[in-house]
Amino acid sequence: MASETPGLPVPIDGLDIAAGLRRLEGDTELYIALLRDFINTEQNAATEITEALAQGDRSAAIRRAHTVKGLAGTFGAVRLQSVTFALELALRSTEPQQTPAAELQAFAAGLDALMSELAAKLPPEDDPETQSAGPVDPHLLASTCHELAGLLIDYDMAAGRLLSVRAGLFQAAFPDHTQRLENALRNFDFDEAAKVLAEACRQHGVKLDAH
Repeated sequence: MASETPGLPVPIDGLDIAAGLRRLEGDTELYIALLRDFINTEQNAATEITEALAQGDRSAAIRRAHTVKGLAGTFGAVRLQSVTFALELALRSTEPQQTPAAELQAFAAGLDALMSELAAKLPPEDDPETQSAGPVDPHLLASTCHELAGLLIDYDMAAGRLLSVRAGLFQAAFPDHTQRLENALRNFDFDEAAKVLAEACRQHGVKLDAH
């Protein structure tokens, strides 16, 4: 059971760990890795949104907020998801020259609070070389492909994070398809990524369960 897996985060205020694990089919190792990746990639999101608005690039600000909202939903970060939803809604509904200061402030505070909690309570990261060493584990590959397929069907931004976290596994198992997967997700082309994943699984004998 996921609750018995070593390294499961201790309770974190604003984070529904059980919901996040259900979203990732109980994969605690992946859940923790995605949370670490979230710290690395999203810690400056509030500043980046503020800068985009200052430069008049409202579309970039909306996209940035949308990304954080999607990831927060995947992880079970319910409070952050709520304030990010409010920020995205305000960005879409207010006049282009207006800055939704209250919503942006609430978002920045919520993001900072979660980042501090994660940084303090997540277990130490393993050596990446140790993670990628050894032959491909067929069970891990099948379960990861299943998880990725589900995220792609839902157009979930966490798909790119999963591919990044499991980069060594995918590169070893699907050397001719990994770059195409990365390119598709970089362009937010979830349908193309799903096609590439299905093709890779078919060619390498990995069965994808129907969603």
